Amino acid sequence: MPAQVFSGITNPVITTSPTALVATTEEALVPTLYTGIAANESYAGKVWRLTAGGVMSWAATGTLTLIPRLGLVIGGITMGVSVVALTTPGATVAHSWFTTCLLTCRTLGLAGANSTFICNGMFFSSGIGTLGTGTTQSYGGTVATADATVATGLWLGKTISVAGSIQLQQAVFESLT
Repeated sequence: MPAQVFSGITNPVITTSPTALVATTEEALVPTLYTGIAANESYAGKVWRLTAGGVMSWAATGTLTLIPRLGLVIGGITMGVSVVALTTPGATVAHSWFTTCLLTCRTLGLAGANSTFICNGMFFSSGIGTLGTGTTQSYGGTVATADATVATGLWLGKTISVAGSIQLQQAVFESLT
């Protein structure tokens, strides 16, 4: 008999889009306000799913790198960057993007960095409006060791190499188990 599970949204849902991100340094694509994990919420086999989307604009062709981290700030523990930076489609205005990822607590340990987590995700974006210019990029895949007894969150960071902006318009972070 399969285990009975109850999924649910455990964080606020976006009602107003945050300010567009324009820096070429790492910034939180999805603020941790929307991806928080309470202290002692984790257990081995616990799974969360982030689903988010928005719009982005670029002045020229460049690269977009995605970095999932466990923590509430940029210095959080990395769970693997996108293997190859996503090439932006060139000069575009307000084209859509969408991402989804799974964060799993693999093992639960005592207080301290004794629990393990992994995140795997995909990022999708429309291109410049012609056939075949859309892009897909995977990210994550590195096991991270962290303390599950303290409050944390999924930090999904982004860096861009050219002038542009990326704006979050909606996000849902839900517990699946």
